[in-house]
Amino acid sequence: MKDLRELNLRLTKQSLKEGITRDILIIQSIHTIDELISMINKMFAILKERYGYYAPKLSRTEDLNFLLKSVYSKTKEDMAIAMTDSDLNSIIEIASETEKLNALRISQEKYLENLMSEQCPNLSRVAGFLIGARLVDHAGSFKHLAELPSSTIQILGAEKALFRHLKTGAKAPKFGVIFAHQDISKEVVNKGKVARKLASEISKAVKIDYFRK
Repeated sequence: MKDLRELNLRLTKQSLKEGITRDILIIQSIHTIDELISMINKMFAILKERYGYYAPKLSRTEDLNFLLKSVYSKTKEDMAIAMTDSDLNSIIEIASETEKLNALRISQEKYLENLMSEQCPNLSRVAGFLIGARLVDHAGSFKHLAELPSSTIQILGAEKALFRHLKTGAKAPKFGVIFAHQDISKEVVNKGKVARKLASEISKAVKIDYFRK
C-alpha cells in the first residue's frame, strides 16, 4: 500500500508538472506589465499635481521623462508657490519611485519580448509581442488560441461589447485587443477590413508556432 501511495504521488506530481506550460509565464508577465502601467500612470498623475504647484506648466505635460528631469533639477516657474527643501524632497522621492517603476516596466517588457520570441515567434512578429501576449491571456492558453478561428481572434478582448450586442442588439464589436496594432489604429476608412486581415494573419501565425512544437 505504501508503494502504491508513493507511486500515485509521483504520478500526480508529474501530471501537475506537465500541465504547467510556459504560456503561463506569458500570461503572468502581461498581467505584471499592465499592473505596472496602471501604477505608473497613477504616480505620474500624482507627481504632476504635486509638482504643478511649483511649476504650473508641467502639470500639463504628458512626457514622464521630461517631468522627472524637471523635478530632479528643481525647475521653478514665476507662478510657483513657496516650497521648502523638505517639500521638494518629498516630491523628488515620488519621482524616484516612479522612475524605478518605469525601469521595472521596461525590464519586464524586455523579458516578455524574449519569451514571446522563444515560444511564439511568428505571432510576435505579426501582432507584436504585447498584443500577442494579450491574445494568449484572453484565450486562456497558447493551445486554445491556436484552436480559435480568426473571427474570434479578431474580437478577443471585446467580450463586454459582444455581450452587450447579444443582449441589447447594440453594434457588434469589430475588434478587441488587436485594435492597438498600428495597421488598425492608423487606418481611417476600413478598420474592420484591416482587422479581419490582421486576425487571419495572426491565426495562421499562431497555428504555425503551436503545431511546430
